[in-house]
This record gives sequence, C-alpha cells and structure tokens, in this order.
Amino acid sequence: MRISRQRARAASLASALLILTLGLTPVVNAADHLDSPAVAAQGAADITDLYVFSALNGSATVFVLGVNPGAGVLPNSGETFGTGIDYWIKVDTNGDLKPDIKYLYRFGAPNGMGVQSLKLWRNGVLIVNGSTGMTNGLPGTGRTTAGLFDDPFFFDLAAFQGAVLMSGNGRNFCDGGTTDFFLGLNISAIVLRVPNSSLGGSGKNIGVWATTEGKRGGKLIQLDQMGRPAINTVFNNVSDHKFDREAFNRSQPSEQVALGYRDHAEDVLTALGAADPAGLAAVLLPDVLTYETGNTAGFLNGRRLSNDVIDAELGLVTNGAIPSDCISNDSAFPGVWPYLAPAN
Repeated sequence: MRISRQRARAASLASALLILTLGLTPVVNAADHLDSPAVAAQGAADITDLYVFSALNGSATVFVLGVNPGAGVLPNSGETFGTGIDYWIKVDTNGDLKPDIKYLYRFGAPNGMGVQSLKLWRNGVLIVNGSTGMTNGLPGTGRTTAGLFDDPFFFDLAAFQGAVLMSGNGRNFCDGGTTDFFLGLNISAIVLRVPNSSLGGSGKNIGVWATTEGKRGGKLIQLDQMGRPAINTVFNNVSDHKFDREAFNRSQPSEQVALGYRDHAEDVLTALGAADPAGLAAVLLPDVLTYETGNTAGFLNGRRLSNDVIDAELGLVTNGAIPSDCISNDSAFPGVWPYLAPAN
C-alpha cells in the first residue's frame, strides 16, 4: 500500500507538471501552439513560443518570437508572416505590467521566392526597413532577422500520452523508446538582438510578452498573447465562458489578476494536487516572462532556446523524483547570430 501511495503521488505530481507545461490536449496544445480556435485557424497569428536570453557575454538581450506552428505541414500554417498582422514584442521596465518599450513588426506580401519586406518600429519610430531572410542592422550591436527556422521546442509526446493521459499506447518516460514529437518541424520566427543599454542597462529587471494583432470585422483586435509557456493552454478551457482561451488572448497582463485568471489557475493547480498552488499561481500569472538583463542564466530567468522546460519543472515539482522525460533538444543551435537552427 505504501508503494502504491508513493506511485500515485508521483503520478499526480507528474501529471500536474506536464499538464502545466503542455496542456491537457496533446499535439494541438503543446507549448502555446494552437491554443484557441481563432489562432489555430490562422497560423501566422498563432504564437508558438517566446524566448528571452543574454548574448555577447551578457551585454545584449535576444528576443525570439515564433509563429506558424508546424509551418508548411499543418493546413493553417504557412511558411511566411501575415501581411495584415502586427507582431509585437512588449517590454515592461518598471514593474507596472504595462509596456514601456514596444517593438512592432510588419511584413509585406511574399515575392516568388517567399521573401517579404520587413519593417520594425520601436515606440512608434521606424528603425528598420529591410526584408526577411537577411540580417537587418540596428544601432550598436543590435540586429534583427525573420524567416523560417527549426522549431526549438522538444518533448516526448507519446510518453506523455501513455504515462499521464493513460492512452494505452504502452509508453512511459525514459523507457528506451523516447521520441521527440517536434523533431523536423519548423516555425516562422522573428529574432531581435538589442544592447542592454537600450533596455535600461545591465542588471535591469524587466517583464516581456508578445502579442499579435489583426482586423476582425474591420476592427483591429489582439489575436494572441504569450509570456510564459503554456499558460493559456493549461488553465483556460474553451468551454468555460468566463475563462476561455479566446478571452485570455484578448486580455492584457495588467488586468489578468483582476479578471480572475490567477484565482482560476490556483483552483486548477489545487485540483491537480500541485504543491503550493497559490504560490505557483502567483508566479505564473500575470502571463509575463521575467528576465534580468545581463544575467546569463536561463529559465526561470527568461528562457533560452536550449532550456528543457519539462526537465526543469519535473525536477522542481517532484524534488528530483522524476527528473526527466529523457529528451534532449533536437536542434544544433549555433550559439551565435541568429541563434536558431536552420529550417528542416
């Protein structure tokens, strides 16, 4: 009986953690991919992941924003950016959950080679007028590019289905049959590097999130938003009128607590048996990725491309009892500009 209780507890912790990271419905809800019906129907507006990390020995900060999950494979995800979509990277420098620095990307129609014009504004001032597939210069050590790259997310989805969702496929974590579901899949990605001086200097604590905007019924609205991985896919149910995923994608970080999303997340974590659900919910909501400029550590300080979010949270929640899904990242990241691995 004691062994059974230990196994049940371990399973509960693993379930809470992995559902936290990937969402209840596998494949369509991994990371932030396809988190709601509207963005699932328009891959170019669907944010997959957001990464923020240090570069150039801690003197610069890199932002990576991905869209188009399964680019060129999923029916609603192409290999180019939307011509009627605004792509925003937003930075809060004073802790009020409102953007003090806003980077806006817009793209033109692709030519016969798939190349698009690229324009970048910082706080309303045009700073780049270039194109995708090339490096566009910015002041100092700054630069930006955008195009098709390998999806840096990695996870043994089949083991999750078998061990946590009890699908009956016979799989378990680290059972010798490990398979990275995301191997070979691409995304469309924006990469932006700026010197820390443009963010307030090194040692500055900032909050970062990304949004996409487009017109619906002639009105410009926010289509998707993301800070930390999987918040919307995990805690918000499309069948729950108050906490559905479309509504969350319309919300701003500064209003998410008042709208009840943190309390709702705490309720979900409590039901899953997670340790300290109130404390964990307070970390996860509002949905902002926190980062200290110049700090070269990874997750939870921002998020590096190679950070294994699954392993990090498994070890944290289970105190090392379930340390890994035994999947390493499948991308050969260059470690230098543009940091992402080439498209498959």
